[in-house]
Amino acid sequence: MPLVGGFVVLLYSGFGSLAREDFPIKLLPFMFITIYGHFNGNTWEDMMQVIFKRKHMAAQYQRIMASSGDYGLEGFTRTGLAFQCYCPDVNSDNGTLYEKQRDKMTRDISKLHTNCAEIQNILGGVRIQSWILVTPRMGHRDLLLHCHTKRDLVKSWNLPFIDSDNFEVLVHEADDYASEIGDYFAPSNRRFMIVPEDTTATKIVEWKNTEIDLVKNALQKNEVRVSATPTLASRVEIKTNELTDQTTKYYLNGESILRTWASSQPENHQRFIELLASLEEELKEKSMLNTVDPKTFIDGIAAYVETKIKEDFPFLHESTAIRLKNYCISFWLLTCPLYFETNPDA
Repeated sequence: MPLVGGFVVLLYSGFGSLAREDFPIKLLPFMFITIYGHFNGNTWEDMMQVIFKRKHMAAQYQRIMASSGDYGLEGFTRTGLAFQCYCPDVNSDNGTLYEKQRDKMTRDISKLHTNCAEIQNILGGVRIQSWILVTPRMGHRDLLLHCHTKRDLVKSWNLPFIDSDNFEVLVHEADDYASEIGDYFAPSNRRFMIVPEDTTATKIVEWKNTEIDLVKNALQKNEVRVSATPTLASRVEIKTNELTDQTTKYYLNGESILRTWASSQPENHQRFIELLASLEEELKEKSMLNTVDPKTFIDGIAAYVETKIKEDFPFLHESTAIRLKNYCISFWLLTCPLYFETNPDA
C-alpha cells in the first residue's frame, strides 16, 4: 500500500463513503489492519452503522448523530441495546491496544452520568440493558474485567434510563459480525478485501517441516522452472529453495483468506471451492498437452485463473483476487495437478 508523508493512499473503493468508485484515490491517515480490511475510526463506524441498521431493523435501531460532542452512545435499539464504536488509527501491541480500549470505555461510560438528562430525552423511555463497545479485536482479556467494574459503577449511579437489574457492559469484535461484514462489502459499489494473517519466515519453515511430501512436489516442479531459465543456471538450488518458500507463502496466505471467507461469506466461499475444482479439471488436460516452457505455461495458467476469479467474484478487491490466484497456483504446485516435463519438446 503506497505511503505519502505519513498517510496511506487508497487507490480503490471499499471503506464506506470514504472511498467509492467515483473517487478512486483517497488520502487517509494510517489505518488499523484486520483480516476484514483496513479501517480507521470513521470508516469503522460508517460500516458498523450500516450493519446495526440491518441487523437490528426489527428492534428499531436508531443512530445518535454526534454534534458538539457525543454522549457515550452512537446508537440504540428499542430493546435496550446501546452501541459505541471504537477503532484505533494504527495497529499496536496487545497491551497498548488494551489500554486504548480501556480508556475509551472509561471516558464514554462516564458520559452516561455527565449527560444524564440529555440521554434520557434522546432514549425516549428506552432503558438500556447492555452497553456494547464494538471494536475490531480485543487487546487483552483484562478488558472484560474492566467491563465488570464499569457495569457495577453504572448500576451504583441509579440512572433512570439504565435497567439496573439486567445491565451489562460488553465487548463485541469484528468476528461477531463476520457474516454482516461480508454482506456489507458484497454490493457492486464496494470491493471486498480479506487481509491474510501475517505469514512469517518461521511459519513457513514450520509448515514445510510438517508437510514434507507436498514440499517435495513443489521443490521438484520449481527446480524445473528455475532450470529452464538460462540466467539462473548457476544458482538453481538457491533459487529453487527461494521459489518454494514463496510458493508456501502464497499457499498459507490463501488458506488464511479462505478461512475468513468461509466465516463471512460461506456461499461465496463454496462457489470459489467449486471454481477451484473445475479449474483443476481443466488444468490436468492442459498439463498433459503442454508444449511450452514452464514459465510461459504457468504465466498463462495464472492469467486465466485470475480472469476467472474476477469474472465470478467481481466484488473482490484487486489484492484479494491476486492472492487467491497465487493460492491456486501454489496449491497445484504443492499437489499434483500442475506439472510439466523437464523437456517440453521431447
